[in-house]
Amino acid sequence: MTAKKYIDSWHTVFKSQELDKLDKIIADNAVFTSPVVFKPMEGKEITKMYLFAAGQSFNMDKFKYIREVHDGINSILEFETFIDDISVNGVDMIKWNNEGKIVDFKVMIRPLKAVQKVQEKMIESLNSFK
Repeated sequence: MTAKKYIDSWHTVFKSQELDKLDKIIADNAVFTSPVVFKPMEGKEITKMYLFAAGQSFNMDKFKYIREVHDGINSILEFETFIDDISVNGVDMIKWNNEGKIVDFKVMIRPLKAVQKVQEKMIESLNSFK
């Protein structure tokens, strides 16, 4: 199977911003790597939490994927958005399993000012889960 076959499921769930829909596309053994946390986080629940928090942190009205590359079971999606007045450019690197579920999700962001702003907003969003 190829990543290109599975990417529509990510776009649908991402646009919905509904936490429960992430259950259908994230594997139990998923790993999430954040641009603002030193160590990758393992497990479906923590991956869901961080992906949901990211969705709350970004300005979704201005968020857009501007490029996609799919190779085998890997997808690379470049995005742009603004958080407050800070321009954010980054990539989502997704690895899929043969069932079409995400097993690895890594986010990379630039420039440094954007990373700092994302960290600030992620902390706010994650604190709302407590």
